[in-house]
Amino acid sequence: MFKRSPVLVAIVWLLSLASSFGQVGFTLPSYSNTNTGDVLDFPVKVVNFDSVFSMQYVMRWDPQVLEFQSLDHVPNPLAIVDSLCFNLTQAGQGIIRFRWFSTLYKTLPNETAIYSLKMKVVGANGSGSSLYFTELPPVTYFEVVRGASNQIFNLNLPPQALLTNGQVTVGMVDGFEPGLASSSFLVYPNPFSNSFSVAYENVSVEEARVYITDLLGKIIFEEKKYPNLGRVGMEIANVQLPGKGTYFLHVVQGDVHAVRPIVYQ
Repeated sequence: MFKRSPVLVAIVWLLSLASSFGQVGFTLPSYSNTNTGDVLDFPVKVVNFDSVFSMQYVMRWDPQVLEFQSLDHVPNPLAIVDSLCFNLTQAGQGIIRFRWFSTLYKTLPNETAIYSLKMKVVGANGSGSSLYFTELPPVTYFEVVRGASNQIFNLNLPPQALLTNGQVTVGMVDGFEPGLASSSFLVYPNPFSNSFSVAYENVSVEEARVYITDLLGKIIFEEKKYPNLGRVGMEIANVQLPGKGTYFLHVVQGDVHAVRPIVYQ
């Protein structure tokens, strides 16, 4: 049984109050408590999609956790043609390239789904992956062109497009199982800028392994803890991470493996 998480509804609502020619946005949903074998729907929705002529970008994910199944774009507000707009040759490696253009500009209401990806959960219990927008130069890069002056929105700093990435966790519950008390588990603040804290009520004296992985599963921070019973906590500074983005915090103790997505912004 999987549970879908909110997709920054507050941010989307605030953007809708801005001028119609504000920050372009694309969003993907997040899922928790998924099971191996579940097939998930990832609609790509737009924000401030006003007078757009073209766009192109790459979406990536961990192919050890998610497996691409199919595309769906009914009712197809952009008249997308799969053979022209999608490059699926690297889908098995967790990469899909997308590009779309029109001779006449398109304007869509906020929260319109322009297409959906069907993804199958193939990861083991306790694993996770983001499904995220990115650039993959030099072949394809993130760009949106709109307006009479061909205004370009891209991922160059400062970011000119609001991108809300998706997230999937397999077998994840709202708290830890016995060995790590569920009601007291906290990661805060999240998202964070300077540092974040991890805290939980420990009910075992087994060694705990705390580590952080990037989107592709590479371990970039690790620390072992030898806790006593009771409240356990630690602070992790942003200098431990290579840059801003989404990561996974893991805590392993005995046969319990808990995973939390964390966002450095």
